[in-house]
Amino acid sequence: MKFIIMNYFKFIKVEHTLFSLPIVFSGSLLAQHRYNVPISLSLMGWIFLAVLGARSFGFAVNRVVDKEIDAKNPRTKDRELPSGKISSGAALIFVLIAAVLFLGASYKIDPLCFYLAPIPLLLFVLYPFLKRVTMLAHLGLGIAWGTAPLGGWIAIHPQIAPLPELQPILLLTLFSIFWVAGFDILYALLDEEFDRSAGLKSMPALLGKQDALRLSELFHVLALAALGTLVEIYIGTALSFILLGSIGFLLILSHWKILANALTPKIIDFAFFKVNAVIGFLVLFILV
Repeated sequence: MKFIIMNYFKFIKVEHTLFSLPIVFSGSLLAQHRYNVPISLSLMGWIFLAVLGARSFGFAVNRVVDKEIDAKNPRTKDRELPSGKISSGAALIFVLIAAVLFLGASYKIDPLCFYLAPIPLLLFVLYPFLKRVTMLAHLGLGIAWGTAPLGGWIAIHPQIAPLPELQPILLLTLFSIFWVAGFDILYALLDEEFDRSAGLKSMPALLGKQDALRLSELFHVLALAALGTLVEIYIGTALSFILLGSIGFLLILSHWKILANALTPKIIDFAFFKVNAVIGFLVLFILV
């Protein structure tokens, strides 16, 4: 039983919750500060379950759609689906359970959250197909995950607010979009040759490593600019600027690591997972 559970944890990379959950709660904190409303423990629990359901759905759908591609890729052929550790039928059941968890938690949060919940699910379904037709798929993933802070905001303030009131959460959303898109490009560097041979439209496959890195750097500059604008206009404390500087340093460090070392899964894991996890919590600390 323990072995089976671990297969599913690996299937959805449950550890990546470390950089999605803080961003959702960052959106919630922004709404709390904006409207001076409390966040109960029960509401936090439902938000957590919604995040768990949404990101589990997103990862699982991606794995199901990419099963045949993953089986041909030497780097991914041992993943749970192509290796047979999890069957296609079991994976589809898992996708359904994750969707039900997300929709059920959204319903418990507020009817508006429930009515809007299909939007991120649809974006997660579209993403795996985007990389077959356009190199803008990285931005597609960023937009899908960019719904996370918006969801956290709406969970606290379930109303359709005028656009001027949404400026702080829109800045955090822009940060999330470009942050995730930039790191997705870095992750795709591992599959540059395979993606090219398989006809996948990743930026490294179409543009080459150097130009893809430049675009990733541009995305992260835009992400930092959006977050910096949020800090400057709506927070403005000395500590918030120190934390913002720390995020900038980590972004620079991740790119330097990739440029200064041979491209290996270990280096990408540092730049993609470890740095992302820390950045997610630093953003949360800025708002706390």
